[in-house]
Amino acid sequence: MSTPAASPAFLAKWNLTSSCGSSMDPHLLLPLLEFADATLVPLGVFDAVSVSKARLSLLNSSNMVDYAIEIYDNVKKLSPSSVTDEELKKLKNQRDDVMQKMNKLTEGAKPFTEILGDEKRRAKMEEECKWNVKGLKEQGVTEETLETYRQLAKFQYECGDYETSHFMIDEYLSLFVAPSSQGDQAFEDSRQQNPNKDGLPPAYGLTSLSPTVHAVLWGKLSSLILMARWDEAMVALNAVKYSIEYRSSVSGPAGLSALRALKERTWLLHWGLFVFWNNSKKGLDAIIDLYTNEKYMQAIQTNAPHLLRYLTAAVIVNKRKRLLNELVKIYQHCNYVDPIVQFVDCLYNKFDFEGAQNRLHDCENVLSTDFFLHNQTGLFMEEARIFIFENYCRIHQKIDISTLGEKLAMNPAEAERWIVDLIRNAFLDAKIDSTNNCVVMGHQTKNIYQQVIDKTKDLNVRSNNLTNTLRMVVQEAKADGRKRRDQRSDD
Repeated sequence: MSTPAASPAFLAKWNLTSSCGSSMDPHLLLPLLEFADATLVPLGVFDAVSVSKARLSLLNSSNMVDYAIEIYDNVKKLSPSSVTDEELKKLKNQRDDVMQKMNKLTEGAKPFTEILGDEKRRAKMEEECKWNVKGLKEQGVTEETLETYRQLAKFQYECGDYETSHFMIDEYLSLFVAPSSQGDQAFEDSRQQNPNKDGLPPAYGLTSLSPTVHAVLWGKLSSLILMARWDEAMVALNAVKYSIEYRSSVSGPAGLSALRALKERTWLLHWGLFVFWNNSKKGLDAIIDLYTNEKYMQAIQTNAPHLLRYLTAAVIVNKRKRLLNELVKIYQHCNYVDPIVQFVDCLYNKFDFEGAQNRLHDCENVLSTDFFLHNQTGLFMEEARIFIFENYCRIHQKIDISTLGEKLAMNPAEAERWIVDLIRNAFLDAKIDSTNNCVVMGHQTKNIYQQVIDKTKDLNVRSNNLTNTLRMVVQEAKADGRKRRDQRSDD
């Protein structure tokens, strides 16, 4: 039975493009707008002019001038009065400015690029363990030159040349990696310096995690995402995570304040969606591990409760049934609902099977119009239906096979085979009563005391964590306020 089409207003209500986009790089937001143009505009959720103008607004802040002109022409065809010829003239002038700046940066980085192009010279420096900032100074390459090279890599990214930008980022980062003869020791030293003991490998064996190197790691991650190199992007994501946790544990200019670390964790949660939902089973495990990490769960609860949709979907698609009751507890700390969240709440908190089945129709509509989840709609629906009937079987003593067949749009014989497979795969205590044409279920119900204990056992821990987080945020805000007042008094 096909799911009834949802109204444009319903789909617009649960669309997360705006919520997710606020924590993404503009280049990462472009694919979401392209999806909206191809999928949501035909459904009437958004109008074509608004989406095209949103894309044009993003492109105006980049150096992708030719693409911007293409979108401008499209907007003019759709709505001639919504753009002006002056805007087109400005874009064409911007193209000249881009070329001039490109040439200036290329010239400024030339002392370093010449060495990069000289394989023998570079190999000799690497052999002598001088392929680093200090060694390049001896060759006449200043820190200003290296900074220009980094700016050129960023400029290439802004132009949409992600391949070139990624290549340049790798060359830049290679200056901060320990020589191979010292690599194992550098790896161990870096691990020992991490007081959080996350178990993550150091970021590519880098010997420096300065603010500049940290920013470059973000650039590497975004470039790999936009090139759809998912396995490498997973490594880059872990490198950024390591860098965030390491820098948040140190003080001074090299450190991250509590507020900044919270913000960057929120960014990583959003950027990771591209990696997780394009990396099959490995990605599903990774999203669950990251999103349920204490620090990152705090970021979700504080800044991005809408991300619970993706955690819930990952738990269901990945068949992590034991986490579903934990999800219900998490929902209680977040002021967010959508059909996917409501489905789990109905099924595992309220035991409202009719409500869960109704939410399932809404889930299909929402999932099919979600940029990250639309390819998982079929798998989600199949697993969600199985969860419904597994729970249904667990709380009923007898289930009429004919009734079950009607619910599943199956004839009785097919329904019987289906329920046999379900019992076997879910390890349900049940048997088929062929005489009465029903399924007889066994029960292992927890007593009321154990249910209360399970629901409240981590309440104090969660309350303390939330209190500590709020205290840190307030202290940081007060410190920033004092700093601004001191600066004003000095002026």
